[in-house]
Order: sequence, then structure tokens, then C-alpha cells
Amino acid sequence: MKSSILLTLTASLTASTISALQATTTRYFDNQEGACGCGTSSGAFPWQLGISTSSNPKIYTAAASQALFDSSGSSWCGSGCGTCYELTSTGAAPQGQGTGGVSGQSIIVMVTNLCPNNGNQQWCPTVGGKNNYGFSYHFDINAENEIFGDNPIVNFQQVACPGQASSDYAQCQCK
Repeated sequence: MKSSILLTLTASLTASTISALQATTTRYFDNQEGACGCGTSSGAFPWQLGISTSSNPKIYTAAASQALFDSSGSSWCGSGCGTCYELTSTGAAPQGQGTGGVSGQSIIVMVTNLCPNNGNQQWCPTVGGKNNYGFSYHFDINAENEIFGDNPIVNFQQVACPGQASSDYAQCQCK
């Protein structure tokens, strides 16, 4: 299942000879279970607000747009659940939507939720579509405060999940 996302991303990368894959970012905090089954009926697991690690870059969880969560349209236990991505700030934000961040600063996010298009059309595009800022991908980072900027546009790539993230994700229903 995760290989289908990698193939989709590889095809997108091949089609885009000018630049790396880019996405918009926002942040949210709702302390809910999420579409990858990480948490209980009383809320998210504590590690979802920042996976305890001494690594650099730091590891967080995120809701991903549909193309990254599950390109076939699933809204529960998508094939992208538990997938990790390195996000590197470009330093810019979509016009009028924040101040961006420090160019070159990176974090790793693990997908533990879906950022659905329904109700989030501004940021979260449909598969094959673009959001209001012209991007095909979006990460909504689960955090109470800014992590590495104010809605920065990021370059991103899929990466292996660090050990602690994989161990934490084993608690989720969609493993």
C-alpha cells in the first residue's frame, strides 16, 4: 500500500523536472484520535504532539492531504498512515497566509490523520487537484504552537521513520 504512494510521488517528481515536491503547511490541535486510529475515544496518544527523540530534525505527526493519505480516496486507515516525510522550509508562505519560516529548517512528520478536502478546500486538495495556493499536497502539523514557522511552504520527501516513531505508531489501529 505504501508503495503506491511512493509510485505516485515518484511519478510526480518525474513530471516535475524544475523543482522538488512542494506542499503547503498549517498546524492544528484537536486532540482527537485521527483517521489512522492513533489514540482512544478520549483523545490522541501523548506522543502525537511530538515524538520523544534526540534526533535532528525533530519528529511530529500530521494530517496529510488525500493524495498522501490514500490516493484511492479512503478516509480511514489510508495506505499513507504511518508514512514519514522530511519537510524542509522554503522560508516563504502562501501570499497573505503567514510569514513562512527559516529557509532550510527541517522536521520529520508521520502521517496519523487525514486533512480532508471537504471543509478544508483552501488548503487540502483532492487527488490530482490543487489547493487555493496552487499546490497538490498539504501537511497539517499536529501542534499547539508554531513548530518551524507560520504556514511555511516546504520541499518534502518520503523518509524511513526513525525507530521511536515506528515504535509509537505500533499502538495505532491502522498499523
